Amino acid sequence: MKPGREEWYIGIEAGKRFTQISCYHVGQAEPETKSTLAGSELYQIPTAVCKRKQNGKWCIGEEAKKLAEREEGYYANELLSLAFSKKTIFLDVAYPAQELYLIFLRKVLRLALPPQGVEAVTKCIFTLDRITEETPAFVREMAMKLGLKEQQIQIQDHRESFYAYVVFQELTLWKHQVMLFEEEGNGVICRLLSCDPKTRPKVAKVAEAFLGKLPEDKEERDRAFQEMLTQVLAGRVVSSIYLIGDGFEGDWMEDSLKLVCRGRRAFQGKNLYTKGACYAGLLQVHQEEAETVYFCEYKVKEHVSLKVSRQDETFFYPLAEAGCNHHQIGKEIRILLEGEPALELWFQMPGSKEARIESLELSGLLVSEWERSRLKISVSPGQAGCILLHVKDLGFGDLKPGTGLEWEYEIGKEQS
Repeated sequence: MKPGREEWYIGIEAGKRFTQISCYHVGQAEPETKSTLAGSELYQIPTAVCKRKQNGKWCIGEEAKKLAEREEGYYANELLSLAFSKKTIFLDVAYPAQELYLIFLRKVLRLALPPQGVEAVTKCIFTLDRITEETPAFVREMAMKLGLKEQQIQIQDHRESFYAYVVFQELTLWKHQVMLFEEEGNGVICRLLSCDPKTRPKVAKVAEAFLGKLPEDKEERDRAFQEMLTQVLAGRVVSSIYLIGDGFEGDWMEDSLKLVCRGRRAFQGKNLYTKGACYAGLLQVHQEEAETVYFCEYKVKEHVSLKVSRQDETFFYPLAEAGCNHHQIGKEIRILLEGEPALELWFQMPGSKEARIESLELSGLLVSEWERSRLKISVSPGQAGCILLHVKDLGFGDLKPGTGLEWEYEIGKEQS
């Protein structure tokens, strides 16, 4: 699976301390991670801005750091956390942190934009360490202020980016389970990717565990990590292992590295999540070609379809598809209803030939044999992983005014 001719994907790893950005388009073998310093591999851009004292211009990256070190600018860092908390930052004057973070994001985005600008972006995927209940609304607000439209935005966590990165590698690297170890100074996080080979498409999940902190002493650090590896690898068949983060730099891994590489491939780097975000966008756009589907707590677990007819043809119209982000569900359709005043919804797990059927009664709506009702159906995220379905009787204008009746249903409760 490769980007189409007019497709352009941007993956942004939005971190508290650092931000990374990659782009993926036709002609590239893999996503390209961008640096603020041309020709360098300094992919980690501090999530910070600096305002020059001399002319008031804003800058980011290495230029911002040097200006701050020389005390030639007003510097603000860790902007993501401050913006999310709606803090105020005092530089030369007081600034809302969200305003500064937007300045930062705008400059970062320019590194990866196509020549035609924001409008030509197929998907801009934001990947964060965690997706909380408040995360989607915050990211969506920032993204839309950058000029991105709702359909261009995708929001996910690092686990999904890890999954997407791996399934775009050669099959031998994920024939069995895959492990990722991340160490950014606060301890080791282990992520384990498993794909169920019995389903079509293969259902993929990522488990996560915090393994603890590593000692500072090199020998003790090597020994402690080896013990962690021994515990998590016991009884598992692992095809490949990824080591990411500053904590794995240096020459301290000796015995632990031998264990990592024993019978499996190993990789080390820092830009896996931003590249994985690009791949995830491609997977979302080309779902029908994907051999895998990823599930986690913010994913819709079943295909939800409405049984409809057009002329003599009966088919199923998708309201929500398995594997899509629950926090980004949004659809509005209009239908003509005839016969029984009810909607027939079909629920189906990926790869299954069986479906569960629910009939939603539109109580109070009177439909005669020779008349139709014109309805608007809106689909949006509900509470606890449910899908909210809002139905309204629109009528036919002056010919047949609507009744004003409205119905609301929470569906898919079994997903929570």
